[in-house]
Amino acid sequence: MSRSRREKMGWTLGSLLLGWMFAWSPLSASAAGSTKYARSDSDKPFLHHIDLYDRNNRKITADSTEPYSVEKTCGRCHDLETIAHGWHFNAFASELERQRLKAEAGNEAESSEVAKQSGENPDSAKESIASDHAVEQDASLYDGRPGEPWIWTDARTGTQLPLSYRDWKGRFNPAEIGISTHEMTQQFGARIPGGGVAADWDAKAESELQDSEPTRWPITGTLEIDCMACHAKSGVYDFERRREIIEDQNFAWAPTAALRLGEVSGSVSRLKTGTDLSDEKVQARLPKVEYDSRRFSLDGTVFFDLVRKPENGACYQCHSQRTVSDSGIDERWNHDQDVHLRAGMACVDCHRNGIDHQTVRGFEGEKHPAGAAVATLSCRGCHMGNANEADDHGDSLSLTEIAFRAGRLGSPYPNHEGLPPVHFEKLSCTACHSGPIPGEQAVGLMTSLSHGLGEKGHRTGAELPSIQGPVFAKAESNGLVTPHRAMWPAYWGKLVDGQVSPLPPEEVYANTRRALRVRKDFIEEVSAEGKETFDEKVSAALEAIEKTMEVEQAVYVSTGVVFARGEQDSTLQEVTVANPEAVEMVRWPMAHNVRPAGWALGATGCLECHSDDGLVFTSTVAAKGPAPIEVEPVSMAAIQGLDEATRLEWNQLFGGRKMFKVLTATSLIVLLLALVGSCLPSMKSRMD
Repeated sequence: MSRSRREKMGWTLGSLLLGWMFAWSPLSASAAGSTKYARSDSDKPFLHHIDLYDRNNRKITADSTEPYSVEKTCGRCHDLETIAHGWHFNAFASELERQRLKAEAGNEAESSEVAKQSGENPDSAKESIASDHAVEQDASLYDGRPGEPWIWTDARTGTQLPLSYRDWKGRFNPAEIGISTHEMTQQFGARIPGGGVAADWDAKAESELQDSEPTRWPITGTLEIDCMACHAKSGVYDFERRREIIEDQNFAWAPTAALRLGEVSGSVSRLKTGTDLSDEKVQARLPKVEYDSRRFSLDGTVFFDLVRKPENGACYQCHSQRTVSDSGIDERWNHDQDVHLRAGMACVDCHRNGIDHQTVRGFEGEKHPAGAAVATLSCRGCHMGNANEADDHGDSLSLTEIAFRAGRLGSPYPNHEGLPPVHFEKLSCTACHSGPIPGEQAVGLMTSLSHGLGEKGHRTGAELPSIQGPVFAKAESNGLVTPHRAMWPAYWGKLVDGQVSPLPPEEVYANTRRALRVRKDFIEEVSAEGKETFDEKVSAALEAIEKTMEVEQAVYVSTGVVFARGEQDSTLQEVTVANPEAVEMVRWPMAHNVRPAGWALGATGCLECHSDDGLVFTSTVAAKGPAPIEVEPVSMAAIQGLDEATRLEWNQLFGGRKMFKVLTATSLIVLLLALVGSCLPSMKSRMD
């Protein structure tokens, strides 16, 4: 199917989906007291002996073969519509909201033109368009502060492509590239808790599309929000079994398999797209569940062993990390645990949420979508209080309201003796207290979202994507220097009017297989062979893309460089682009792995930072990617926008600071002695 036709189909499907997906507002979750669902309102866990229901709302027994549906089972007692607003589930919401705005803007423009031609007053249309602009501002609230992107990685083609449906700098929108929601779910489903992008297929909407290309959603089913992924008691939920089921494209069967309610046999991946599900032979090949009869009580209910507050193990499935050095992945025993975890705290002590599941992210200046006061759940608010908030009289709320004072969760108050207040205006708390211990160069990092940590395997630490940290840069949300993680995109794209944009990764692989001749790993089989082999194979792959994908000029982006075919055969040339943000560093702030006070930057004195080799300024990071080229490292001072000469001059003031203090103290003592000496004769004469 042509690109234009695919885009047209995508927009049409998106428009049809908007009616039911945006019947709610993200900022107006129902108050707890007004919900229609029953509540226990006790700190005691509620025992869940419940009936299971499949996606057709039929009660499941031990003899059933259909998977249970979270929506039909948990949704009987819990407000899933409100829960679906949560940060973990609404990654697609901002994209759909913008699609709705574009559709409305087009309709309003058409109405305005009709009104103008008929001589009617178009003021009403103008008011509606103005309203759309106001809603666009609300749409940005879905995006939030930039976080780790979904990085589409393909070792066969040397691809590490940062994706996000949120409007974040340096990320690419999957829909604009031609990556379907089904492909996104297939690629990242093991790290998606369900809902949103993984459950946006609607059979009725698709059936209304004429000449629509068949999708795999009807046979895979949707990946519903799985409550038990977070709320199952530790050791009950099998994340690895869930991953295996999703890799087989058995999306609808994932919750059943993860809870080990029964064994799932069969694989949807063996069925062709567009398969007739009404065919009895096809139905016989669909996955089947053989339920464990021991899980069913005499009354037919099943016991769900769950907790109200998710335990740390559930969070680690998607939020673990490992540092990587020259010798490989650093061993866990060589690292101290986060100081908060050592104190007995849990992830959810800070990252809280209500029924709307708008999880508090805990950064400075966070505006909670539900309007809740969350300032004291940030580092500064918890330890130092919220002195920035004032009442109607201008008095600090931290002095007049207990809830705004320091010491939440028993946190100690940091005195920061001798530390000038200007540091709190320039630095976030995490700049000194968290992240990997900085060295002369940023270290490699592996994360659960990007590297599938948790899956048993043989990792070396060199696997794509190449992520590095800490990178001390100014946060977009408040301008404070904050430790970030960073990566440089690598992808195959097209150059149109000086603008570079990615091509669909799966189509690229299909059209470059013969040219690249890579079996498993692009770096080992192409880049590691030297620049000559790299130029030859990449040039051949670019030529293949231009011929088979109807691209006028194909390019390969890696390590901050854009490569195009050279004038001679089997050669490459570097080209500049008009949108460098599509090539440059992509970074996101990260505050975890908090170190104790003794391990904080500056704990040994001012010179730890304010010297010519202060790591918060002189540590470097270099672009890293599949291309076999060396790139000049960039200092943290340059990333922060500091002038090096000015920084060195400023450091000279600190170099002689101790001597200055000694001289000042000595001068004061001498002056005092001189004053005493001058007063002694007069005092002696008076005494005489």
